[in-house]
Amino acid sequence: MASDDDIVVYEHPNPHIKSFFIPDPISPPRVEIFRAPLPQSSREKMKSLGNIGARVVQELLDIPGIIEVRTRPREMLLKKDRAASWEDMVPQALKILQRALRKQQIHLVRR
Repeated sequence: MASDDDIVVYEHPNPHIKSFFIPDPISPPRVEIFRAPLPQSSREKMKSLGNIGARVVQELLDIPGIIEVRTRPREMLLKKDRAASWEDMVPQALKILQRALRKQQIHLVRR
């Protein structure tokens, strides 16, 4: 089972962006960009990420201060509002990603 140590948080030169590299993909290999508030057109796009991937994107966008989520096969890139602090957001994002990785592992076992 994956642990917090398996998720690598990358500090970009831009202090308003962080990448979370995950050991296993939690959605199909798609590169997508989602911005808060999520318009209806993006909700349709989220369906292509599958149940787990779509839920992760929604939960990450629900974190106060997160304004954008970019999905890649093994990366979630988060962009925050300039006034927000990463201090509370990083632990919340790690918790969301950990839960998704556990669900993905359970899903893989069922197949």
